[in-house]
Amino acid sequence: MMFYPVDDLRDDVIFLQLDHTCDAQPEKHWLPAYYFNICLLDGTKVGYCDLRIGHNDKTYIGGNIGYGIDEAFRGHHYAVRACALLFRQAQKHRMAYVIITCDPANHASERTCELAGGKYLETAPIPEDNEMYDEGKRQVMIWRFDFKYGEFLSACAQINEEFQVYPLLFGSLGLEQRLGISLNSDDIDVLLPERFLHADWQKMITMMKKLGYKLQDEEEHEFVKGDFRIAFASIENLEPFAGINLNGIPLISENGASYLLLELEDYLKVYKASSNDGYRKNVKNKQDQKKISLILDAMQKKKT
Repeated sequence: MMFYPVDDLRDDVIFLQLDHTCDAQPEKHWLPAYYFNICLLDGTKVGYCDLRIGHNDKTYIGGNIGYGIDEAFRGHHYAVRACALLFRQAQKHRMAYVIITCDPANHASERTCELAGGKYLETAPIPEDNEMYDEGKRQVMIWRFDFKYGEFLSACAQINEEFQVYPLLFGSLGLEQRLGISLNSDDIDVLLPERFLHADWQKMITMMKKLGYKLQDEEEHEFVKGDFRIAFASIENLEPFAGINLNGIPLISENGASYLLLELEDYLKVYKASSNDGYRKNVKNKQDQKKISLILDAMQKKKT
């Protein structure tokens, strides 16, 4: 198996420093794996993590990802950030999901799985022929993580190629990329120039069909493929709605896809404007207020 570059595995707080890789060992049912040190941007090592590529009976119980944070550095969600970076690496291998497991008594690890956006599947017994059983462990909580961001990048690359435009990753999924944490986004919200929702709409339908999507809601410009939902809206509405300068939005390039992503300051404008919208005020106010708090906290940390 080919191991991919890891130079991009960093955010604005940590980076993953590759320690070594390990090829598959079929006789032991071991999958290919990456092993990393978790480091602050100044190089201080704060923990470790690893990623196993693929799925088998062992990864369902032992997980695709393992991590540990040194005691002196706990309480800063470094494990959550490391998981988000490992998800990025897993998607390079076209993994649709990963499994993370933890001891039911390890509440800190359970919280990490929650914050990283995992879906709790079950608490399962550990088979007697599993190495973890020999270590005295008897049960694990099993969490599954699906990759909406990777799915967006695939659609984004197709939009780049066919239409030579940069879509804007919007909504909770876009905010996740800025914050470095999971917000359990329900779908993938994308903003495009107005013409793609009207004059060039049929071209968009044709392109999405190539990606395996079916038009679900014409009025909402929403497409569905399995558990993935992508909804398109007009980027031109950002300026009158929230006072966003469209010319100042940063361009992000990753895994062959290029897209626009709002800065935290602009996301704050969006959610403040949304909190005055009738529907969102009545239905999503609590969620919006939580996001505003997260944005303000992140902006304050950047200043310090």
